[in-house]
Amino acid sequence: MRIRAPKDFWAGLFFIAVALGFMLLSTQYNMGNMHRMGPALFPTLVGALLAGLGLIIAVRSFAIDGPPVPRLQARPILISIIAISLFGVVLAHFGLVAAVTALVAVAAFASAESKPLEIAGLIVLLIVFSVGVFAWLLGLPIQLWPEF
Repeated sequence: MRIRAPKDFWAGLFFIAVALGFMLLSTQYNMGNMHRMGPALFPTLVGALLAGLGLIIAVRSFAIDGPPVPRLQARPILISIIAISLFGVVLAHFGLVAAVTALVAVAAFASAESKPLEIAGLIVLLIVFSVGVFAWLLGLPIQLWPEF
């Protein structure tokens, strides 16, 4: 038996591993029953569904041809981690507008296909969305601008 779609095979195994992790962690809580659900019931059910989906994907990888697993690209992963970390630091000191700007500007370096005009438009769109949702609609006490 040969794996014909290695990308799907590894994705299926990843889904199964994540599902088993959720199900294992949920054993620390009370399961309850369908009439009085405990805090462990929902993660266990979602984990079981995810494990089933992962099993279907993994088994299908033996029957259907698919693309190979691409080479791991470390640069986009590292830049994404840096951008998210920078967002947290900038948000605490300079506010939401500067944090979103820094996040998008740094994350744009993860792709060689990024264009300055598209990045600028995305920054404006995400600032308007973030301020509108988090500050105005939800009313979160979040600093928008730096306080000097």
